[in-house]
Amino acid sequence: MVNNRIRELRKSQNMSQEALAEVIHTTQQAVSRMENHAYDIPSESLIKMADYFNVTTDYILGISDVKRDYNGQYRMNQEMYKCYDIARRYQKLSEINQKTLRCILERLEQAQKESEEASAKEVDKNAEDSDL
Repeated sequence: MVNNRIRELRKSQNMSQEALAEVIHTTQQAVSRMENHAYDIPSESLIKMADYFNVTTDYILGISDVKRDYNGQYRMNQEMYKCYDIARRYQKLSEINQKTLRCILERLEQAQKESEEASAKEVDKNAEDSDL
């Protein structure tokens, strides 16, 4: 069932419908309709979801129970290896350095969010200017 797969994948990432809508460039209402099977999934949204969640489109559509093909599994393994390396190095740090690293990460996330918001405002401003 498509609705269960989209909801399952979204919730496995602790994402809201709004957050998924941002990822696939649509609205929260469209995500809700996709999850409730009241809306055909546009191809572009389906591909973006599959890429974001690292699953096949067939899995999202309920055609297959296999989440990843060989290439997807290989990419996941590579990403997990990177994460494992980071976690291993983090565990070797002193408690104060772990705290410092968490603070740095939070600040980086905040700066990225601010940058993305500023870019979106600039795009909106340019669109308004071109309408004049």
